[in-house]
Amino acid sequence: MGLTSRESLFVAALTVSVWFSLRPDPRVESGLDLALVPTRILSELCAPVRWLRMREVRAAREQLLQREELEYAERRGLFEAERAAALPSDPALRSGRRFVHAEVVGRRDKHFDEIEVRLDGDDCAGLARGMPVTVGDVFVGRVVELDVPSTGRALVQLVTSGAFAVGARVAGTDVRCVVGGLLEARGARREALLLALQHPSSRDVPQAALQVDEELALLTPFAAQASGFALGRATQLDESLWGVAPAVDYRAGLSQLVIAAPDSLARAVPDSGADDLLDGGWTRARTISAGEPSYRREGREISAGRLAGVEAGAALVVGARLVGRVAHAGWSSSDVRHLADPGFSVQALARIEGRAIPVVLGRIVSLGHAASDVGDAIEFQWDAVVPLEAQAGERELAATLFTGSGEALVPRGLLLGTARLPVGPGPHLVRLRQGFDARALERVWARTPREERKP
Repeated sequence: MGLTSRESLFVAALTVSVWFSLRPDPRVESGLDLALVPTRILSELCAPVRWLRMREVRAAREQLLQREELEYAERRGLFEAERAAALPSDPALRSGRRFVHAEVVGRRDKHFDEIEVRLDGDDCAGLARGMPVTVGDVFVGRVVELDVPSTGRALVQLVTSGAFAVGARVAGTDVRCVVGGLLEARGARREALLLALQHPSSRDVPQAALQVDEELALLTPFAAQASGFALGRATQLDESLWGVAPAVDYRAGLSQLVIAAPDSLARAVPDSGADDLLDGGWTRARTISAGEPSYRREGREISAGRLAGVEAGAALVVGARLVGRVAHAGWSSSDVRHLADPGFSVQALARIEGRAIPVVLGRIVSLGHAASDVGDAIEFQWDAVVPLEAQAGERELAATLFTGSGEALVPRGLLLGTARLPVGPGPHLVRLRQGFDARALERVWARTPREERKP
């Protein structure tokens, strides 16, 4: 028995729908999204179910309002502590140098060993290529390009680059060598990142701390500013192979850096009080509906999309708190993921109770709500590439977690919650407590791209 024309049309439409679901075309998805804009607006205006949730919404709002002033103060305190921690603690390393703060804003496309930094005041005045870049007492790279692209930013080449070379000396000895690039694994697979140590002046390299020493590099213009900073610890792997265990996490552990310049640097002292939360790069949005049917997932749809400047990856905030990120931006609405959605990831910083210096944790990845916990905790995996140091008997450290640097649409210093961080080598499971139910929020703010300075 043959199909009627209506049935044939239905089968054809179903076939086309299945085809595009298996092989999605961005142009088709964009067209459908634009065509459905009126229905989304109508559904938002005619959604009485929102009134049924007003009690939960009001409770979540009151919880956040009670802590808002304190959380903004914590954010400002974090910034001040970060800037202080980026400077050398050794007085000898401060002598004869002037330091310019720089925030890591991302990796350069297809060049993992080059990072883009935003300079204090968005101003490159007085700086030059080749100037050393440090964090604390550790040397991490050199400036290779300035004003990129005419925005008061710079590119920094890290010591992990295969094209990088810096003179070094084993502390307290006359043993010299060259450090630069990553050590190629031989034999058994090595998961730990090690810097390459080349051309040692002695066959017997002590397994001790390495410091930058470029006294013999006559062509290095800023050798004096780089000398003395730490590189890591020399490690012998076999009879003829040495590496350097770095003192920082180069994969995801760089946040606030400084450029070490001569003390004669002519540069105005900029106002360091700029706050990304107050720069106007935000758009207000309403929560439309639940975005995921699965009880294990935690997402929402919000009433702001590309027409309002929202892009995928953008932070979603309430006050000074990060509550999620945009997963997909449509024309008039966006799908977002909360912190408790499995797979959600973000760069993180920690302020540990009793310690002045913030700790860069690197990227943490959500595993969802902790099923065995009485409270509303979220489990995150933390690799702990650089383990936390602890005093005798300490197994966990109480901390407040914030967003770190390195993601253009997620400002640093947004509050994530509180946690107890395990000490020792990772990976670890960390339970984060937000202190409120993100699913009950009705209004949020979404990050929009920051307008850059043009020449």
